[in-house]
Amino acid sequence: MAVETRREESNETSLRRRLNRIMPFLALSAVAAMGAYLTGDLRITQFLQRFNDPYIHGLMVAVSWSGYQGRQWIVALCVAALLLRFRLRIEAACLLISLGAGVLLSNFIKLIVARPRPSPDLVDVYLTHPTWSFPSGHVVTYMTLYGFLFYLVYTLMRRSALRSAVLVLLGALIGLVGLSRVYLGAHWASDTLAGYGFGLLCLALMIHLYWRLKIRGISGGEG
Repeated sequence: MAVETRREESNETSLRRRLNRIMPFLALSAVAAMGAYLTGDLRITQFLQRFNDPYIHGLMVAVSWSGYQGRQWIVALCVAALLLRFRLRIEAACLLISLGAGVLLSNFIKLIVARPRPSPDLVDVYLTHPTWSFPSGHVVTYMTLYGFLFYLVYTLMRRSALRSAVLVLLGALIGLVGLSRVYLGAHWASDTLAGYGFGLLCLALMIHLYWRLKIRGISGGEG
């Protein structure tokens, strides 16, 4: 019981620290609501789009692919089914909740800030989108889906070549998706930066919820 109490206190302290780190991204939201893009956004996009190599372009499209047309839900449901097969019910439920929370949060902020997407008159736009630009929904959902999955793999799987390969893949998707959204002209750099911040907020809250559910499950099993 003492060990569980210390673990819960540690999780709460860690949660407070993570929430404090999110404050700059809330300030960024307020600034983003005042204009179509920030100083430096246009320069960053134009710089990245100078690398007009077919291999780089293909990589950027591939990185963003699973975030289009609800594909992230297909990935989440398939992974949740795999977790259920290993009787990891809490993990499966939290994975789906994490993605759902990310989708809801990003859409909510988009409606509040209502920042337009990058214009084809300013940058090269790979695909047009009917939704608002701030924050990047791709980045938020990659953080909440692949970020939580990264956490599960890191904590639950034994060390092996497969575990390392999965962690590298998930980390690459998370790290490159922000770059890909700017490169493809779907978002400004400040959109993706905010996406990482809000995605981290969701991820921190979900990990906190996950451990509370796990502790309750362990206590209930012992009782």
